[in-house]
Amino acid sequence: MVSKQIESDLGYVKDLVRRSDPEPTPASVYLLWAAIVLVGFALPDLAPGRAVGFFWMIAGPLGGIASGLLGRRSGLRSGQIQREIGIRHALHWGGMLVLTALAVLLALTGHIPPDELGRVILLIVAFGWWSAGVHFDRIFLWLGGLMMLGFGGTLLFERYAWTALGLLIAVSLVIVALHRGRRHAKQEI
Repeated sequence: MVSKQIESDLGYVKDLVRRSDPEPTPASVYLLWAAIVLVGFALPDLAPGRAVGFFWMIAGPLGGIASGLLGRRSGLRSGQIQREIGIRHALHWGGMLVLTALAVLLALTGHIPPDELGRVILLIVAFGWWSAGVHFDRIFLWLGGLMMLGFGGTLLFERYAWTALGLLIAVSLVIVALHRGRRHAKQEI
């Protein structure tokens, strides 16, 4: 009887310790952005013109809102809702959105050539993902670094560089999501 009580107590403590570690980015967020990136990065090669800007004007903010909702849902399920972390995420990703809007103003006012706007935004997003890796989830260091390398690819190659980069990032995000999903399933056992 004492053995069963000790086992129960240890299980309770183990669960508390597991829950005390902040939950990494949910797999659903990675899958969402894999789809958005795959479509958005292919557009400059497959449907250049206004479709690219229009897509990102809608998909960027809506993807950010959906990511926040998915993160909140994950936090509620794990019992780890922390308001201050939610605020930090909103400030981080919202700041990246504001910088992107300011970069668009640079192109609209003629301070940078409009055909270079995509690269400028890629640098902003790469740094945003990199710094998310520093402050939130280490995997974003790798993903931000991948974007930085991809920036170089857009300078070196003209044909399908954006599509190739989008495919590479999307596949990486799916791999991360699958890994996170397996790890989460093991933790629940």
